[in-house]
Amino acid sequence: MMSQTYVLDAGVLFSSWTSKIPEGMFVTTSSVLEEVRNRPSKVRAEMLTLLDRLQEDFPTPESLKVVSLAASTTGDKSVLSEVDIEIIALAHSKKSRGIKITLVSTDLAVLNTARHLGITVLDPSRRFKDEIVWALKCPACKHKSRYRDTNLECPICGTVMRRFVHKKRKSG
Repeated sequence: MMSQTYVLDAGVLFSSWTSKIPEGMFVTTSSVLEEVRNRPSKVRAEMLTLLDRLQEDFPTPESLKVVSLAASTTGDKSVLSEVDIEIIALAHSKKSRGIKITLVSTDLAVLNTARHLGITVLDPSRRFKDEIVWALKCPACKHKSRYRDTNLECPICGTVMRRFVHKKRKSG
């Protein structure tokens, strides 16, 4: 039986979550590993690598483009870092090749964009349950807009609009 493959975000490597999955194989990007700086997390990542349970990989350029576009569609792009986009793209690359993967992250924007792309996601903190549809709201005059890019000025009063959860969509 082939073990489940988990694509890991840095937040997961900061916790002991991987120790709860004795049969799992883990994959991440070199950029994520560079974010792991504290000693316990670094030792955990090195041990998983030595045990051949954690591998470094990189996404395809096509997947990077697909994820960037999806993040714009969901309204998450402005809050995702390059590393976040890379990790979602790595999961997308593997899924596109027919590999059964689960993206593990505690970052709601990462999870939301990945779920939008049909990627199986897991949030160890259990905060993420439904896909989020974002909208913008002016903190001054309360004008609302469905346009999802942030840093937009309110067309009514000129104040920078803020992102808010417009609705949550149950995922199948």
